[in-house]
Amino acid sequence: MSPFTLEDLTAMVAEIAGAEAARAISEQPADAPFTSLGFDSMAVIELAERIQERYGVPIPDEAVHDLRTVRRTLDYVNGQAAVAAADGAH
Repeated sequence: MSPFTLEDLTAMVAEIAGAEAARAISEQPADAPFTSLGFDSMAVIELAERIQERYGVPIPDEAVHDLRTVRRTLDYVNGQAAVAAADGAH
């Protein structure tokens, strides 16, 4: 899997919460909570579901709470993809 980028995340946010929320990603620090972008917990769950479907990265229910910010979401998805790639290489 190629890296999950800010552009990928922004596109998903636009699909879920609209263009204004997506635009806010570029205007907020990467560590700003999604709640400052107008995301509620259901939107974060939907984001996690879309990431799983499109990128095949498992996000168990207990890990969804880790997706609180842009940076944490990018780090989580890319970290899980790296683990999967390393497991596949053995």
